[in-house]
Amino acid sequence: MWLYYGLVVYILILAFVLWGMHNEDQKKKIYLFLTFGLFFLLAAFRSNSVGNDTLTYIKLFETTQYSGIANFGERYEIGYLVLNKLLGYISSNPQIILIATSIIIIFGYWRFVWKYSMMPWLSVYLFFTMGYFGATLNTIRHNIAIVILLLSFDFILKRKLSYFVALVLLASLFHNTAIIFIIAYPMVMLRLNYKTVFISLGTAIAGYLFFPKMLNVIISFFPRYSYYLGGKYLDGNIRLATIVDILVSVAILSIGLIIYYKNTQSILLKESQNVESREFEILTILTLIGIVISFISLNFNLLDRAGTYFHIFSIIYLPNALKQIKNNKLYPMLVYLAIILFFVYSTIIQIYRSEWNDIFPYSFFWG
Repeated sequence: MWLYYGLVVYILILAFVLWGMHNEDQKKKIYLFLTFGLFFLLAAFRSNSVGNDTLTYIKLFETTQYSGIANFGERYEIGYLVLNKLLGYISSNPQIILIATSIIIIFGYWRFVWKYSMMPWLSVYLFFTMGYFGATLNTIRHNIAIVILLLSFDFILKRKLSYFVALVLLASLFHNTAIIFIIAYPMVMLRLNYKTVFISLGTAIAGYLFFPKMLNVIISFFPRYSYYLGGKYLDGNIRLATIVDILVSVAILSIGLIIYYKNTQSILLKESQNVESREFEILTILTLIGIVISFISLNFNLLDRAGTYFHIFSIIYLPNALKQIKNNKLYPMLVYLAIILFFVYSTIIQIYRSEWNDIFPYSFFWG
């Protein structure tokens, strides 16, 4: 646990040390380089014992070097298999798969925070304490898909459908569940009002109640997924991790809406008057979609991976919402409260549910 606490202190102390710099761009550049740079080193040069699935990915890399990737097509997506095969031409050392995927994943998160966060240090803090960094050491294919979808966010804002669809399809080549993000484009075209909220709630309830029957229809068209029927993903057991995700996301969404209401004195968003408010509206809808999917996943646990594609936007949604607070006394109080609450949240998970990612104790590949 020493590394976990050390990283928390490092993220916060570094933000405090750089606080006095007057050049905001330079400060952000230095901070993100020093934090995500460290994350990259920890991810790229980790031992195969760090992360639940790391050893599996290393064995897959070794096997694909002397076996055709077609042999693994039923279990792994073609994009990830091709990546393994290409890296094998560069080096036979299995550490290369961890280094290469860490470059892709960490750079993707770095770019997202750099481009969209109004409080980069808090976004980095949330990235770590909400468990997203831990997931990068575990669910490699899923995280590659996530960072590709974060790139597609550019084209949601610019309303370039063809580029958006192309990136969603590319993400699905690394994790099949990424295809669900295709719904983001039409959904964010909606206005955020009571009608949208009630439709979302109705969808969540209907999806939870009828998803098993819907799955039968889906599998009739895609029989390769028939092994999900009767498996652990439909066993009716409610997963603690999913409930936690829902509660955290609801809390973040509520804070964002309350802050916006205080600033605008409107019940919910009306017609957006500027780019910033429209971006906030889109982030709010994406957060709402994540909550709906996570609620449905209580009846089909595999969908919690799909919910992450939307929950990840919380790492900029919450900081950007807090940045809008105009009260000079309330603003620092809520920021400090967020630091404390997410530290407690992360610590509890590390103590009682460390097996979710199996990272600490951490070890480098040579030790």
